[in-house]
Amino acid sequence: MVQARRTASRGPMRGPSHSGDKALAEAAGLHRAGQLEQAEKAYRRILRRRPTDARALYYLGIAVHQRRRPKEAIRHFCASLKGDPNNPEVHRYLGLALKDTGQPAAAEGAYRDALAVAPNSPEILANLATVLKAQDRQDEALEALERAVSLAPDSAPILTACGHAQREAGRLDEAEALHRRALSQRPDHAPSLTGLSATLWRKGRDDEAAQAARQAIAQAPQLAQAHLMLGNALRRLKQPQEAMAAFRAATEVAPEDPTPRVGLAEAAQDAGALETALQEGRRALALQPDAESLHTVHGQTLYALRAAGSLEQARQEAIAWLNAYPNSPTAQHLAPALMDAAPPERASSPYVRATFDAFAESFDDRLGALDYAGPALVERLLRAARPEGVDSLLDLGCGTGLVAPVVRPLAQRLEGLDLSPEMLARAAERDLYDALHEADAEAFLAPAQADWDVIIAADVLIYMGALEPLVAAVASALRPEGLFIATTEEADGESWELQPSGRYRHSRRYLRQVLDAAGLIIDQLETVVLRHEGERPVEALAVVVRRAS
Repeated sequence: MVQARRTASRGPMRGPSHSGDKALAEAAGLHRAGQLEQAEKAYRRILRRRPTDARALYYLGIAVHQRRRPKEAIRHFCASLKGDPNNPEVHRYLGLALKDTGQPAAAEGAYRDALAVAPNSPEILANLATVLKAQDRQDEALEALERAVSLAPDSAPILTACGHAQREAGRLDEAEALHRRALSQRPDHAPSLTGLSATLWRKGRDDEAAQAARQAIAQAPQLAQAHLMLGNALRRLKQPQEAMAAFRAATEVAPEDPTPRVGLAEAAQDAGALETALQEGRRALALQPDAESLHTVHGQTLYALRAAGSLEQARQEAIAWLNAYPNSPTAQHLAPALMDAAPPERASSPYVRATFDAFAESFDDRLGALDYAGPALVERLLRAARPEGVDSLLDLGCGTGLVAPVVRPLAQRLEGLDLSPEMLARAAERDLYDALHEADAEAFLAPAQADWDVIIAADVLIYMGALEPLVAAVASALRPEGLFIATTEEADGESWELQPSGRYRHSRRYLRQVLDAAGLIIDQLETVVLRHEGERPVEALAVVVRRAS
């Protein structure tokens, strides 16, 4: 879920009195009344007479920023600072404009200049936190927000900003407490209600999340994020038509944001309204063509079309999709099967990297909501096979390191490997691995000597169709009597198949054939429930094999 944001620069509501300057006072009055075009013209008339007037330059910068011309606003704020270098608000608004032109590091510099003049400004600290988060400096951002809260303990906007940061850090109880504290100060504060809705949704309390979102919409119907949160909650509550209405309302408020269109497409899939899903998927891709998560949703719509019997339409749409976005790893991965071509034998490295980089931040929460049993399953199988522990263990496709806490006590040396740098960054935060590697599994294992007591691959084989190359590489990397523990979704039939989700399934017979061909001895092969999707259990095969001595 991506929040829809819009810069909320205010007009000249505060600051030294300019009552002695009638022209500036009149221009500021137009500005406060929301008459931005007239205010801008008035400021320019003043500057024709006094081109270095720092306050008129400052107000003009705010006006053009509000009119979505941040690059021009930067010039006016810089000119204002030449005449009034110690005005923290000018530095702050310069930071806002720099942020909106995609310059977070420069914006950070402006905010720090503002803090040098006004070190105890909670608003500036909150602004600083925004650009620190944009630079992936989450701990520093949270520290700035906590300081802002200490300076303004009764400020609903500051409390809510800190609540957002706590939620993004996965501290949901702290986030909920901050949002409720903000609402105790301002019960009608729509951003706090929206933040509370997002937190409750992350905690799986969908009815409460929907209620908070509705309260936010009642207070601020122009707040796109509130409509988005209502749609998210209603989807999980199995109310697709109502969810579609919520997402559609968000598209009307934020027509240039692809996020509500993706939500609308997914809700339309749920409702069987596939033409709507197609239309919104196309519109979302036009707005953000490089977002692979959007391509995934569009591909799922095409597979739903095929499942509904519209084979030719699905084929034509897939051809058009791949022609329009030939460099999309997701289109390359999903389109061929829809076009009656053979599916790829494995997910490409760019596809896997793009998919998991996009979901790294919310990955643990997503799997938690699906009752993911992978770590517990791996622990059970490993303890049963090697209760005394092992010298070395390699976690293939380690992701955010979900398995690490349960296998770390059983391994003297634990290393992880993944294609996604974002996933690896979160795995590193656990501080449980002796080493982490950004690499393809086959490429990493191919030159290795028999060096591993155990190699695990939890939910890794689902991104490979043909398993022969990986299994051969694993067999060569295991020490004698070494173990390979893996899971994959179970398919009917004789071989493997690509699903609309982009994941692969493998039949029990095929898995046995591949493992036997690599000279690995199957000690255990069982059917397990790995997770739930839409309250439906997803059956998987869990296998424990060993290399002969």
